[in-house]
Amino acid sequence: MDHPATRPAHGRAPSVSPATLRRWLEQGHDDEGREVVTLDTRNDYEVDEGAFAGTIDWRLSKFTEFPAALREHKDEFAGKTVVSYCTGGIRCEKAAILMQDEGIENVYQLEGGILKYFEETDGKFYDGGCFVFDGRDSLGADLSRTELVHPRPIKKHLME
Repeated sequence: MDHPATRPAHGRAPSVSPATLRRWLEQGHDDEGREVVTLDTRNDYEVDEGAFAGTIDWRLSKFTEFPAALREHKDEFAGKTVVSYCTGGIRCEKAAILMQDEGIENVYQLEGGILKYFEETDGKFYDGGCFVFDGRDSLGADLSRTELVHPRPIKKHLME
């Protein structure tokens, strides 16, 4: 996503640690009492492998669709704490910066993404595996390789 607001030289998006996100999801709100919503910034075929329970998924076929989807849905975040997430923390940081630029308050990125969440927590609140692009296909909460839920569409998509 090439967007002026997503330049690293302009600073990072606020982040939340995996342990803090897990605690917020456990208690049902952030430390200020606001409802916490998770926003998956990955592509649709990645989300199909696994996601946080109750996550918002805009069925993006590619990350460059994120700005338009955000403009269409940004009012849904009023009064809530939004935690964007992705596999390793790159796309979700760009998304969080863009959300702030669009005037959305209380936006965080999940520090280190799903893989760091798996590494530092027990994986509770995440259902399924996490698609990875390094040949292991999908990883479970214990970071061991798991079988893809939808292998053909993913493999086909990666060939395009």
